[in-house]
Order: sequence, then structure tokens, then C-alpha cells
Amino acid sequence: MRALISLVALLPAVAHAQIVRHPDGTLNYVFPAGGQRGQAVPVEFGAIDGLDKATGVLVEGPAGVTVKEFKAQGGYKAQATLVIAADAVPGPRLVRVVGGSCGLTSVRPFFVGTIPEVVEKEPNGSPAAAHEVAIPAVVNGRLDPALDTDCFLFRAKAGQRIVGAVLAEGMDSRTRTRGNPGYVDTSLELLDESGKVLAAAEDTLGLDPLIGFTVPADGRYTVRVQSLGFDGSPSSVYRLTLGDVPYPTAVFPTGGRKGQPVNLAFSGANVPTSTRRTVAVPDTLFQWHTAGAGLALTDGRELPFLAGDHPEVTEAEPNDGRELATQLPPGGVTVNGRFGKSGDADWYRIALKKGQGVLLEVAAQRHLRSPVDTALLVTDAAGKTVAENDDGDMFAGQCEHDFPSADSRLEFSAPADGDYFVRVTDQGGAAGPRAVYRLTAEPLVPDFRLHQWPDAVPVWGPGTTAAFVVQVQRWGGLTGDLKLRIEGLPKGWTGSSTTAAAVNYVGPRHGLNQKVLLTITAPPDAKVGDMAEFRVVGRVEETGRVIERTAHPQSLLGSSHTDRMHLRYTPVARAAVAPPLVARVETSVKALTVEAGGTVNIPVKVYRAAGAKTAATLSVDGETVAASSAWRTQVTLKPDETEVVIPMEVKEKRPGTYGIVVSRGWATDLRAGRPGPCTQLITLHVTAAKGKP
Repeated sequence: MRALISLVALLPAVAHAQIVRHPDGTLNYVFPAGGQRGQAVPVEFGAIDGLDKATGVLVEGPAGVTVKEFKAQGGYKAQATLVIAADAVPGPRLVRVVGGSCGLTSVRPFFVGTIPEVVEKEPNGSPAAAHEVAIPAVVNGRLDPALDTDCFLFRAKAGQRIVGAVLAEGMDSRTRTRGNPGYVDTSLELLDESGKVLAAAEDTLGLDPLIGFTVPADGRYTVRVQSLGFDGSPSSVYRLTLGDVPYPTAVFPTGGRKGQPVNLAFSGANVPTSTRRTVAVPDTLFQWHTAGAGLALTDGRELPFLAGDHPEVTEAEPNDGRELATQLPPGGVTVNGRFGKSGDADWYRIALKKGQGVLLEVAAQRHLRSPVDTALLVTDAAGKTVAENDDGDMFAGQCEHDFPSADSRLEFSAPADGDYFVRVTDQGGAAGPRAVYRLTAEPLVPDFRLHQWPDAVPVWGPGTTAAFVVQVQRWGGLTGDLKLRIEGLPKGWTGSSTTAAAVNYVGPRHGLNQKVLLTITAPPDAKVGDMAEFRVVGRVEETGRVIERTAHPQSLLGSSHTDRMHLRYTPVARAAVAPPLVARVETSVKALTVEAGGTVNIPVKVYRAAGAKTAATLSVDGETVAASSAWRTQVTLKPDETEVVIPMEVKEKRPGTYGIVVSRGWATDLRAGRPGPCTQLITLHVTAAKGKP
């Protein structure tokens, strides 16, 4: 039976709404997480779900890793053999599982190393049962189940300088248990034959431990890996490097200008102090990894590197006082700095005219994984503080790691002509080769940046539509409306456009910023598994300037609303056709107009799969500055109801233009950037109420 109903008829059902759990595209782990050049590595892929009927693996990054013998094993696992060419560039690749019930998963790293690799053999929970390995080697292991302990025996000679290093949190390994959904946090111990602990480490590189130890005598030694939380899961994977090998952990400088050569200095355990390489900085990427810089890396650990748009300079000590401040050139410049000792302060001098503005922004924790918590201070020539900032307010939602970024940012306009002095300090006392930062100083002009997630947008069936999130960040007094559009889709695919109105931008409230929705619709004749690359472009005209920016795609590593901050930059965004779900949603309207405070009616049709007798919970979602994108209480259609007119009171919305969708209720939801079936984007024009400006 087809029924047309109103909200009044739906009210009794709201309290009993059943939210359908859709397949989740989170790829939990890849095990083993790497292999040596020249190896063919059997690999297991684990997901929350969504791998049933998956068809393959997508590998992003330098050439040299190919896929064969792929096989899906139910909804949670898949297997394939990754074949690594003998001349493959060392370092990380980004891998995803293609197909399945979610279309395309989020990314996980797979590392190409240069020394022999082995896979852990259980049981090895005690030194007596240790898995013996010949060094040098990278051991691929995992802590599973809870309370698991992994021991590895090796033979070494007197005088060898042994490196023992765990890579787990550094490759975003997470323990998926009810008690602890956090990052894998390990300890590492080195024991002699009697069981005596000779060396131990915990949080050396973030949460990852590293030991450097000179062997006192020929003999057998054991390393023991444990979880500090005593938890474990199949996703608690790690890579353990063992041997008398170089283990680079830092590079300096940590960035360079796009298209220009830069000379890099590497440091780390067993890395000679003279180790340098000259590389050409890519002219297209923002974030890069120096693993491919010609250094013989062992486990492929990434050394993040940022490609910038401005001329680059390197901090020169001594500059720990105003009188020693480094003069910065006019125009934009990026300084590569490093705190050489605890309490170090780096000073820079900028010449400004009265009213001239400058934007100061630090990149350290975000993107670079630097252990520093920076603070910025600006003084005039007399030493009077005129501006300062501890934690910037615009970094939430961009390449977050374990916690929200504490990087610094401030906008400053000179009150008078003269020299101004910028001090960069670390709040926590970090120092050494890894205590790095990049300070960009550029003219303060109206501008913006965009971030988009997820980078793998599932479209649930041919001809259907899905939405995704675009985060807008403005500064410098940008007052124009941003026109956002989707570009690059192949023929037959359609993407929406929308306006991020300046009047609706309330600033970086708690760092959350303005979030708008865009939609992508697959062709009616698309096949499940088809993919389409795309990009989001924003454009604004401001005082004679036309500014265009392309959104940075980001992959979601979390699986729920509370995981929304765990994002990683990726080079390409894609939409992927997933198998149809039990119901899809459509509307006949493309645009609506309503007075502020008034009510708008949205007609919606629900198309259920043949034979499906299920209730359908619907929500209206749109622009937001916070976590929730819901614009009204959900409504539910009974199993025999296919049409509804949803009345929505437009309150607390300023006059302007918005993009909204009516979407299927999700447990993994759009607020966290997890799409479900929805209508195409509806343009909602909100006008001022009569009698009000």
C-alpha cells in the first residue's frame, strides 16, 4: 500500500525509530603491515564489516607493489598477495579494499622495507618459547588476544649496536576492543639469557618504544613486546625492527618549496651524523614522505615532509633572544625550526607598516608528528607584547593524530610602523632532532582552506546519491560567499554545488568551523564496484581578487561519531558504487524558499528493495558548525508507507543559502562523515522575516 502522511501521523513512531546500521568502510588493519623488496607477501585485511563480495585492493603511492590472488572471506576479512618489486621505492603505500558492501574502504599503510621480513610465530609468550629470528630483520607481529606477550630470540656478537624499534602507533594501529578503542601503546624490553632486563623503553617515538643497545658479549638475547594496557585484538599489529642497522627517526628541514631541491639531514639510531640527501620537492603534493629520498630505510617508517608554496629558510642559531632575532624577508616565508635544548626560544624579526597584517601559523604536531606544543608571542621594538597564541583555533578536522593539535596560530596587524619580534617556544620542554616545527609568516589577506571527508564516498547503488562533508576555514576578513563545486567526475556521474555563505560563518567555534554538505550521484547504468575520482573546488571573489582553493581529501580511521577527529591526508578522493541497501530516498524538489522562523515542507519518497518490509527512519541534514548535522527530529515511515511530507521549522538559521539533504537514518552517520542513502542536495533559501532586517 502507498500512503501519503504528515508529521502528525509520524509522531507516535518517533520514539520507536529503528536506526539501520549500514556497512562501515573502516579498514582496521593490514597484516603483515609490510614486506621486503623482492618479496611476495600474503596479507590479511581486517575491517569492521563491509568486505563481503569485495573484489580487490587499491594501492596508492610509488609504483612497485602489485596485487594478485585476492579473496574475500566474509564481511570482516579478505586476503591477497602483495608482490613487491625488487626496485620498489622504500616507504609507505596506502592500501584500500575495493568493492564489498561499502564500495571502498578507508586507508591503511603497507610498508616497503629493505631488510629481511618475517611474520611472528605463536606461541611465543615467554622467553623460553621465543620465536627465533636471524638479524637484521623486521618482525611483523600483533598483540592478540588481551594479555598477549610476544618474545623474539636473536643471536648477537659483542660490540654490535642493536636497534630494537616498534612501529605501531606510528602507523595508526588501533586496539579494537570494548574496553580500549585507542592506539596500540607498547613496551619493549631486551633480556639476556638469564632473563635479566638489560634495556627497556616505552614512549620513545610517540607511543612507540625504541632501544639502542651495545651488545656486551656474544650470545642469545630476547626482546619482549607487550601492550601497556594489557589489551589486544587482531588489529593490534606492529612492526619490530631488530639488528645492527640504521633506523632514521628524524629529517631536517621538514619541508621545502614545491618544485625546488632541498638538502636533507637524517638522524636516528645508528645513522651516521653526515647522512644527507638532496631531493626535489614534489610540485603538486602538500604532504610527502622522505622515505623515498635514497636512504636505506629498514621498516619503511615514514618521515613526514611538507611541500610549501613560499620561499623557505632554515633557523640559524643563536637566535634565543630578541637581539639575536633572525630577519624574515617581506612577503610569505616558511621557517624550518628545531628546539635544540629544553627551554629553547627562537626569535624572528619582521618589518611592518602601520595597519599591515601578518598571519603566523605553526605546523608541528599535525602533519609532522612532532612532540612539541608550541606558543607564539609577538612584541614591538620596545619589548611590549602585542599578540600571543598558545593553541590555534583552526586545526580541528585536519590530519589529526592521537589528540587535537596544539599547534599555534595568530593573525596580527601592526599598530605602528616598525620592527616586530616573533618568539616561538615549546610548552612541554621537548628538544632534539624530532622537536621540529614549520613557522609560516605571510601577509594577512582574505583567504580560506577546505577539507573534505570521507575520501571514499559510498554511493549505495546505481543511480543513487550520497553526501559528504566539506569543512570551511576562513581568515583575514573574508566576507564573500564561497561557491563550492565538484570537479573531475567522469561522464554520467553528477555532483552538486552549493554556497558556503559568509553570513553563516561564525568563526572557528572550538575549532570546529563551518561544515557544509555536497552530494554525488552515480549513473543509473553504473555497476557495483565502479569508482569515480573527484575534487572539491571553492571559489570566491573578494575586492577584485578571485581566490580558488581545492579541498584536501582525508581518510577516516575511526568507526563512530566519537572517532571523527582521526583523519589522515590522502592524495585522491573517490566515490564508489556499493551494493544497494534496503531502501533509497528521493525528492522532487531542488530548491525551497522560506522566511526565517517559518516552516518548509519537503516531499520525500522511499523506495524499498523488492520484498522488503522495514520501517524507514529519515532525517534532514545540513550545514553545521559543530558535530551534529541534524536539522530536525528524525521521522519514521512504517513498513507499508512510501511517501511523506516532512515539515521543518527553520529556526536559529540566519538569512542566506544552505544545502540540505533528507537522508536515511544512520548508526554510522553523516555527522562524522559517514554517508548513507540520501536525496540530491536541496538548495534552501532563507529570507529575513517580515519586519526584520
